[in-house]
Amino acid sequence: LQDQGKYEESSKLFEQVLKVLQSSLGSQHPDTLTTQNNIAFVLKDQGKYEQSSKLFEQILKVEQSTLGSQHPDTLITQSNLALVLKRQGENEQSSKFYEQVLKSQQLILGSRLGISTQL
Repeated sequence: LQDQGKYEESSKLFEQVLKVLQSSLGSQHPDTLTTQNNIAFVLKDQGKYEQSSKLFEQILKVEQSTLGSQHPDTLITQSNLALVLKRQGENEQSSKFYEQVLKSQQLILGSRLGISTQL
């Protein structure tokens, strides 16, 4: 639906799923956070950048405290937030988030491949 430009329908479905996930799994469960991430992305696609960035920031705080800053979901949210900030013209802040994601990915991949990375 989202790819077809049917943002209202997409948003309503994500909101319905979110309510079910929050009541059954809790607000900090990764599936709940992923659904919130999807809602923030729909807001981004609608050009509602301020709402989108606020939601991404909320999700990021929860993911950092529950999943950790190196978790793939956390890095995805951080990258999504950087994208929205870039669209808002906040290039410096956007770049900082992108750099953090890149450093984390280099550390993760380096440790998995047995490569020492100095950042």
